[in-house]
Amino acid sequence: MAKEDKSVWVVFFEGIKIYALNIHKFFLYMAFPVLGQLIGLFLIFGVTYWYTANFQDLTVRFPALNDISTMLLCIILSVIPGLLIWTKAFWDYLVSYVALNSMTDGYLNTGRVYDFRAHNSVVTKKTFSFIALWLLFSIFTIIAVIPIFWIIGFIFFIYFILIFQVFTFENGLSPIGYFRRSLQLVKGKFARTFLLMTLLVVFTYYLLTSGLGVIFDAFNLTEKCAKIFENWAYSLPVEHLEKFGVTPAIIGQEVVKQIIFFIVIGFTLPIRSICWTLWYNNLASDSIDYENREAKPKKKSVSKKNVAKTFKIEKRGIDPEIIRRARLEDDEY
Repeated sequence: MAKEDKSVWVVFFEGIKIYALNIHKFFLYMAFPVLGQLIGLFLIFGVTYWYTANFQDLTVRFPALNDISTMLLCIILSVIPGLLIWTKAFWDYLVSYVALNSMTDGYLNTGRVYDFRAHNSVVTKKTFSFIALWLLFSIFTIIAVIPIFWIIGFIFFIYFILIFQVFTFENGLSPIGYFRRSLQLVKGKFARTFLLMTLLVVFTYYLLTSGLGVIFDAFNLTEKCAKIFENWAYSLPVEHLEKFGVTPAIIGQEVVKQIIFFIVIGFTLPIRSICWTLWYNNLASDSIDYENREAKPKKKSVSKKNVAKTFKIEKRGIDPEIIRRARLEDDEY
């Protein structure tokens, strides 16, 4: 049992190590998916707030705007840029759930994090299955948040926690098959999988979030940002909520907290993906029913070093183009 627990800790610290050694590349990769969503939302709500606040002056200057149809058209047109940015960033964020797994596997075989576009292609080659997978996961999440399903939903969440790793590395499965395969891998290793999830949640969701919050407070950024959102909150109909303690000042502070939380969770997604990929490797290597395993020739032994050089193509179905680019310098592609 001690050996099993140690394996979880080894996976956890190895994941942090890989992330730390390549933090600049992971930050670059996650920059648009994370910040793009924030910028898109700021544009959507910022332009709408500005338009509402200056509506009277605008109608005086441009009388044609004093029409409900024209006003709605202007609002729709004004939010389109922000909506497009948010949509693209949100899609890239979803894609990163798979691409980061591929990057991890590439790093384990080459010692480098390279060619983001090639790793994104893991999704683009199975776009329909990817969308269906997220749709099923969303339905499961909606059901799981219903209070009477909290316990059973949490249990199945642990069993389904490797669905994106299965999607990345195993071919020939249906969207439901990804869930079934994850359940098969975690079955019998529930406690250790739960422990790894707990470590990741405490580290990324709590410790790092609290750390960034302390930095914001130290530079007085929390108060300044909260003031901006407080002014925006005054435009909202919150009068009826004040009796519950919900004031524009409270709203401003909570928005800042949520932004800090979102930034940390977004930029630390690579840590969680790395750890879950390592954990998937650990569980899949012990599974006698591994889906895409090919029988190895009996007369020819392959050392671990040689397996690394072949990148386990026969096992994982990695695109040979990704492998070729791994041997090039960063500026060669």
